[in-house]
Amino acid sequence: MRSILVVCLAIAALALACSSPEKQRAAETPLDQPAAASTGTPTAAAKCEHGVDKALCTRCDPRLESVFKAKGDWCAEHSRPESQCSLCHPELAAAGVK
Repeated sequence: MRSILVVCLAIAALALACSSPEKQRAAETPLDQPAAASTGTPTAAAKCEHGVDKALCTRCDPRLESVFKAKGDWCAEHSRPESQCSLCHPELAAAGVK
């Protein structure tokens, strides 16, 4: 039984060592982020119509509200995360947040 475990670990280590760095980077990239350009530089997070990271926009995906509320990052007056509320924080509007 012990020898089977050693063989399995050796196979797994060999498979990991033989995989290309490009495949490893692709496996590490979250699914909600676009892949890096062919130059190898990371791409900026996609912005939604509200000017925030699309994956973090509660107006585009209301299911995220509970996450921001749980963190204490919520503007009840404007129904959006405080960290994304351009009505309370005009500096965010200057950065393109709507």
